Amino acid sequence: MISRPVCLGLALTTPACVMAQENSLDQLMSMSLEELSMLDVEMETASKVTQKLTDIPSSVYVLFNERIQRSGAKSIAEVLMLVPGLKVSKFNETSWFVSTRGFHDGLYNKMLVMMDGRSLFSPVYGGTYWSDVDYILADIERIEVLKGPGGTIWGGNAINGVVNIITKSASDTQGTYISGLASNTDNYEISVRQGLSLNSDVNARAFYKYREEPSYRSNESEKWKAQSAGMVFQPSDEEQHWSLRIGGEKSFYESELYSVQYDTSGTLVDYQANDFDNESHSFYLQFNNAQSISDNSTLSYSLWGEYNEDNAPDAPGSYTTVDFDSTLINQLSPSHQVTLGGGLRYMHLDFSSNQLSDVDWYNPSYYGRAYNIETANDYIANAFVQSQMQWTEALSITIGAKLEHFTQNDSSEISPQIRGLYKLNLRHSIWAGVSKAVVAPSYMDSNSAYYFNSYYPETGTSYLDVYKSNSNLDNENVVTVEVGYRYTNDSDFELDATVYLSEHDNLRFHSYDPTDIPANHVYVGALSDDYQAQTYGLELGATYKLTKDVTSYFSYAYSTLEGESKGDDPKSNPQNSVYYDIDNEHLATAQLMWNITDSWQFDVIGQYINVNYPDYWVAEDGTQYEWQSYPHEVTFDARLAWKKSQAAPLIELVVENIGKDNGYQAEMTSDKSVNQESVYVRVSHEF
Repeated sequence: MISRPVCLGLALTTPACVMAQENSLDQLMSMSLEELSMLDVEMETASKVTQKLTDIPSSVYVLFNERIQRSGAKSIAEVLMLVPGLKVSKFNETSWFVSTRGFHDGLYNKMLVMMDGRSLFSPVYGGTYWSDVDYILADIERIEVLKGPGGTIWGGNAINGVVNIITKSASDTQGTYISGLASNTDNYEISVRQGLSLNSDVNARAFYKYREEPSYRSNESEKWKAQSAGMVFQPSDEEQHWSLRIGGEKSFYESELYSVQYDTSGTLVDYQANDFDNESHSFYLQFNNAQSISDNSTLSYSLWGEYNEDNAPDAPGSYTTVDFDSTLINQLSPSHQVTLGGGLRYMHLDFSSNQLSDVDWYNPSYYGRAYNIETANDYIANAFVQSQMQWTEALSITIGAKLEHFTQNDSSEISPQIRGLYKLNLRHSIWAGVSKAVVAPSYMDSNSAYYFNSYYPETGTSYLDVYKSNSNLDNENVVTVEVGYRYTNDSDFELDATVYLSEHDNLRFHSYDPTDIPANHVYVGALSDDYQAQTYGLELGATYKLTKDVTSYFSYAYSTLEGESKGDDPKSNPQNSVYYDIDNEHLATAQLMWNITDSWQFDVIGQYINVNYPDYWVAEDGTQYEWQSYPHEVTFDARLAWKKSQAAPLIELVVENIGKDNGYQAEMTSDKSVNQESVYVRVSHEF
C-alpha cells in the first residue's frame, strides 16, 4: 500500500542525481551547545507566531536534534522523557504511553501531538497511538512542547499539553543517509534517506524506515514489523514557505487471539487459541504555505488528509480525516499584534466490521471493541482570535479565545485564556496565565463497548466484563492557573520553573450497572461523566554548562491528583473517584553530554521515578482492597559514540537500564521484563 512512495524514494537515491551538501552528522559531532540558549531559541507551537522562548508567557520546552540523537533513544516517545513533566511508560516492546500532569491511562486523550503541524490524533478516542509515530531521528530538527492548556490556539484535546515534532527542511537534508541498528533483544532497524535538488527552485527528500522487534521479550514472541516512508518537497528560495509532504506507515504482527466459551449458566467451559494477523496502515498528504499579504500581515494555511485502517481487536475500523487550518497575523503597531484563525475538520469513520449486535456473549473473543453504529460523518469547526500587546518594555499581555463546534454531539465550546509576562531584567522574567481547554467528544465514549474476560484463580470462576459507552455526556474540560519563572545566563546556566493548579470537570468512569445483565457471566459497566479532579504540581527544567565540552540538563516534576464524584448521576459510584488519585508523583531526569574529543562522545541519562497511589480503595460492595505499590526506581542509560573522521560513519553503543537484569515495574499496566537491561549498536553514515 505504500509501494508508490517507496519506489519514488528509491528513484531519488540515484547517485547521478546526488549533490551532497554539508554533513549533518559532522555538525552533530562539532555543534556548539551555546546555540541552545533560551535567548536565541524560537518556537511557534505556543501561539502559531514565531516567538523567543524568553517572550512566551507559558510553560514551554524545546528538544533539539543533538539532544534527541545523543539520548540513545530508539523512538520519538522515548525521547520525550527528557521533557520536564512528561511521563513516558513502556507497555511492551512496541507500545509506549506518554502523558502529563497526573493522568496516565493508556488511552490518554489530554495532549495534542503533531508532526510538522499535522495532528497525529486518533479520531476514535482523540489520543495518539505512539507505535505509529515514527521518523528517522537524525532528520528531526526539534520537538516543541507546550505544557498546560493550548486549547485557545489548537482546540480540542490540547488540555494538558501540545507536542509538535518538527522535521528538518529538505535543504538541510541533501545527500544520502543510511542507518542500521541491532540489539541483544532482537530489535532491528534500517533507515534510508535521500535528498536532492529537483531543479533550481525545489528541493526534495525521500525516506524509508523498517523496524522489527518482538512485542514481548520472549523467545516465543512473534515479531512486530513496521514500515514508514515519505517524501518532502520544499522551495530552495528561503523567501518562500510552502511545503508538500506525502507519506504513510504499515505494521504487521502475527499473534494468537483466544476465544472463550460459556454455557447457558454462565460457566466457563472451554477456550481456544486462533491465529490472528494484526495489520494497520495509514497514508497522508499535507500542504502548508505562508505568504506576506502586506508589510504588516502574513497569511498561513495548511490542508492535510489522512486515511487509517486497523483490524486490532481493541481499535478496529477505518478512518478518513480532512483538515483545513488558516492563520492571519496582523501587526497593527510595533507593540500590538492580532492573530485570527479558523479551521474545519471532516471525519468519516467506518465501524461496520465490528458491530455490538454481532457479539456472542457466550462465545466471545478474549477481548475486543465493538460499536453500535456502522459509519459516522462529523465535522469540527473552529475560529479563534488572540491579541498580544507590549504594554511597556517589560510587560506584555496575551488575551485570546477559540470557539469550537462539534457536530458529533452538537455542542459548542469556548476556550479563553489571558496571560502576562514581566521581564525583571535581561536575565530574570516571570509570567502567569489562566486558561480553559476542552476534550473533543469521542466515539470510544459515545458509541463503543470494550469487553474482556477476567479469570479469578482463587475461586476458579471467569467473567466477561463489558464497558459500555454513553452518548449523553458533557465534554471534558479543564481550567488551569499557571505561574512561571525563567532565568538565563548566556547558556552557562538556565532555569525554567512552573507551578500550576488545574480543575478538571466531566471526567469519565465506568460503574457497575446491575440493571444491564445480558447473560449470567456478564458484568456491565455504565460510563458516566460524573467525576471531577484537581491537580497541582511543579515542573523544573535546567541547563548547566560544566565546561566547554560538558553540558548537563536536568528536569524535575512533582504532581498530585485528587478526584471526586459530583453525585449528579445515580449510576456513578463515589468510591470510583479514588481511581484518579495520585498521592504524589516525582519524576526526575538528568542528561550529561560530554565531547571527549572531536571523534568521541559519551552521554549518560539518569531517571528517577516515584509514583505513590492511595493505600487502598473501596469496591461498590464496600470491600476494602489495597493498591499494588511500586517502589521508586533509579535507572541509567549510557551512550558511547565514535566517528573517526569527517568522512567516516558514526558508530554508537547504547546500554539501556544498566544493571536491571530483572527489569522493573513502574506501573500496573506494564510487566517488569519490558524494562530489563538491553544493549544495541547503531551505525549511520551520511554522504
